[in-house]
Amino acid sequence: MIKNLNIKNFKSHFSTDLELSKLNILTGLNGMGKSSVIQALLLLRQTFQKNMLEKGLELNAELCTIGVAEDALYQSAEDDLIEFSINLENDAQLKWPFMVDDKKLSDTFLKIKESKNKNESDLNSISLFNQNFQYISAFRNGPLQNYVKDTSGVELFHQISGKEGRCELIAHYLDFFRHDPVTDKSLKKNPEDKDMELIVQVANWLKDISPEIDIYIEASESIYKVYYSFSRGPQKTPTKKFKAINIGFGISYALPIVVAALHMPKDSIVLIENPESHIHPDGQAKLMKLICKAAKAGVQFIIETHSDHIINGLLVATKQGLIELSDSKVYYFDRNVASHATESTHLPILPGGKILKPPKGFFDRLDKDMKRLMGF
Repeated sequence: MIKNLNIKNFKSHFSTDLELSKLNILTGLNGMGKSSVIQALLLLRQTFQKNMLEKGLELNAELCTIGVAEDALYQSAEDDLIEFSINLENDAQLKWPFMVDDKKLSDTFLKIKESKNKNESDLNSISLFNQNFQYISAFRNGPLQNYVKDTSGVELFHQISGKEGRCELIAHYLDFFRHDPVTDKSLKKNPEDKDMELIVQVANWLKDISPEIDIYIEASESIYKVYYSFSRGPQKTPTKKFKAINIGFGISYALPIVVAALHMPKDSIVLIENPESHIHPDGQAKLMKLICKAAKAGVQFIIETHSDHIINGLLVATKQGLIELSDSKVYYFDRNVASHATESTHLPILPGGKILKPPKGFFDRLDKDMKRLMGF
């Protein structure tokens, strides 16, 4: 697990230091640097995947596209170094300083200044760099007519996404691992349920997004198709199977999150952007209940969100004891106007499930609207 992440001179981050826990939520207004935190981790991973991390940083690859050196460097940087530092749970410290040549601002690869990491060859043991990692982006696919097949991506590297966190491999992944048990018995939708198969529990949790739904994966030679049906009640024949493209977007957007939460092993890392997309508020709350259970079971989540229902889902889970106070962190991102630099504020959660001293602008839209509607 990553215990601490430090970002220097990257995009809007002059110097950002984040102490991380199992479940980490990044929130704030648009354009404040939340996505850049996730991009910093993606840049390290995609460069490692190309066997180039000992030499530098690849700005454009399958997971993340930044552009050129000028796009990556904080505009008021005091030196020409972009630096990412990670502290791990075993107290190992990793630091990567990358040089930006002011005469080569159109470069797409930044050379490393000096690698001081003693165990650089052991990075495969870190979830950020191995198969115990998932990236579910804001650009993830909605319902598709056909889902692609990728034998190595799914069956060897256990990935839901191949490109930009789009989750294009979700059907292949769920079909291949369908009979695997969920990674912890606490993740079963119903505690008394004896069937721990992934495909069964995925369907059970999806019912919180769309009641009585069931999911079917059909494989052909080179593609997969996803279908859904709906129960009509006990002892009655369910509806016919509907193609995924004829079912609402929310199911397809929630599916990879549900699969990752149920199937990723302890000490995995899951990055999620906008888990709330296309999902009803009640469904968002149920989705957070599952995420909190998975975090308590040992999966590390870093989540970017603009939804108060996601935040409140964590607060409710905290009050109910589904997740410990020490197992979550909430950060509010703002920007210093003069320096145009990201500022992150840790918002502690109290034992009763409330945020301690929430800053101005922290999901206060409802309060403002109610004051206007009530005339005061």
